[in-house]
Amino acid sequence: MPKVEPKWVAPKPSILGMLFVVLLLASPDRVAAQNQTLVIEGGTLIDGTGRNPIRDSVIVMEGSRIKTVGTRGSVSVPAQATVIRAEGKTVLPGLIDGHIHFLDFMPPLFLHFGVTTVIDTANPTEWIVAQREALRKGRIKGPRLFTTGWVIDGPVERANMLHSTERGGYRTHVSTTEEARVVARNVIRQGVDAVKVHEGLTPELLAAVVDEAHKAGLEVVGHAEDAREATLAGFRFAEHQYSITHSTVRGEVRRDAPEADMDPALFDSLIALMVEKGVYYNPTLSRSAINYLPKKREWEQLALTYLENPSWRFIPEARRALWIREAKSPEPAVSPALAGRRNEARRKIEDFVRRYARAGGKFVAGPDTGPSSGPSNIPGLSLHLEMEALVDAGLTPMQAILASTKWTAEMLRKEKDLGTVEPGKLADLIVIDGDPLADIRATRKIQTVILDGRIVDTAVDPNFRNPMPRPVAAENPPEYMGPELSAVAPKIARQGDASVTLELTGEKFTSQSIVRFDTTDLATRFISESKLSATIPQGLLRNVGTYAVTVVNPGSGGGTSEVKYFVVNFRD
Repeated sequence: MPKVEPKWVAPKPSILGMLFVVLLLASPDRVAAQNQTLVIEGGTLIDGTGRNPIRDSVIVMEGSRIKTVGTRGSVSVPAQATVIRAEGKTVLPGLIDGHIHFLDFMPPLFLHFGVTTVIDTANPTEWIVAQREALRKGRIKGPRLFTTGWVIDGPVERANMLHSTERGGYRTHVSTTEEARVVARNVIRQGVDAVKVHEGLTPELLAAVVDEAHKAGLEVVGHAEDAREATLAGFRFAEHQYSITHSTVRGEVRRDAPEADMDPALFDSLIALMVEKGVYYNPTLSRSAINYLPKKREWEQLALTYLENPSWRFIPEARRALWIREAKSPEPAVSPALAGRRNEARRKIEDFVRRYARAGGKFVAGPDTGPSSGPSNIPGLSLHLEMEALVDAGLTPMQAILASTKWTAEMLRKEKDLGTVEPGKLADLIVIDGDPLADIRATRKIQTVILDGRIVDTAVDPNFRNPMPRPVAAENPPEYMGPELSAVAPKIARQGDASVTLELTGEKFTSQSIVRFDTTDLATRFISESKLSATIPQGLLRNVGTYAVTVVNPGSGGGTSEVKYFVVNFRD
């Protein structure tokens, strides 16, 4: 951990003083009352601009902004500044994950891995905007959040009706350009930071959405059917590989490893068009191409080291258990023919990525972490793995860093505030151990995280709870943990009894389960996935009656069990 020192000699802080600091850092609005001066001194700065690193650098931050950047001796360090000694370390802009699907347990994980900004690309609009505000005000510990809200898709007959956004209820369909404009304007009016689309939009419908977004000063992100047609329609974002595959396959796109059928002879003309039009390419290699990559098992084993840590139990139990199970399970056998197609698919994807980088194309690092993620797609960690996959595919380490800082900020039109370490920018920085230009994996070695000019405690809290669970029906089996209540014992007490301890049996209980008596949540003890105990206090036994007993699993994908009944009888 880099040493943090005051520039003046100060006595050892008292417990009261330490408490004051904790309360200050936990202030409800993290952008308010920021008058402190913070300095990082002595590290090698990779500032996110693409320029050569600055050795023995000094970065001065006042409040939430960067004031001065330079080398030691050329920058004046304010007398009362708090100084982070970073000799032998590397300083980077705070990382930006350009493609996530926000779930309520995710926020602290991003900060843990040095991700200070995330871009959510599909969620119920009202909820995700509320999450953005709570994060901004510090009421939820987590990164800066930008949002798209609902997804705009084309006519139902062109859409994938099995997509999770359909089951979650946050996708809308349009059939005419006027409908597309009206829906786009409605989403924009709700305060989103970008607009999300899916591949069911025809080029004409997509162009209408893009036009409305651009008039509002926003960009459009998401899926497109054909990268060439989408680029010509004004779409400046290529997400996943699907649209590029569709543009470069002669004939029908096959289901299994379709990228194997891409024709490299068609790559350069498409790349030239995309680069000319300023398209940002988000290949999501470590997610959509994960089954093609030779590091899949290595990354899953890395994920396992985190998932088995008891401090990570705030992740919904079903999801965490599934990730652990997947990471420990042997790889399913595939036929030699499919293995060959997957290898060919990987080679062609990497060829396209390499050519795009060499042609001057810009990338967005964003691994598509979300409801259907696998174990190597853990929030925060997955961005580092995506950067590694981009380097493996042919980007330089500097380009991979730009893809997770400057270029992603540019894509979202937030480059005036984010993405680089320069005077006037928001003070989001990380200090890491090692040189990422020599080995991109060094970005995982987080030493210090600074968000809005404040040092962040990146330790995960095993008891973290999002106060606003995600209001979406279960999108995938791993998210659903609705409890099943089979029996309650005893079933009766007498009016005025001192208290009664209930034993509850069933299935899908978790350490977060709560026993509810009528409308009151009881102090609950988790015994196992099939057994809980809870005590009904005397105050709830004053009145004769028949009362509902249920078990609630809070959080996204949770739910309430069926009802069992408890009787309070008259006292003799």
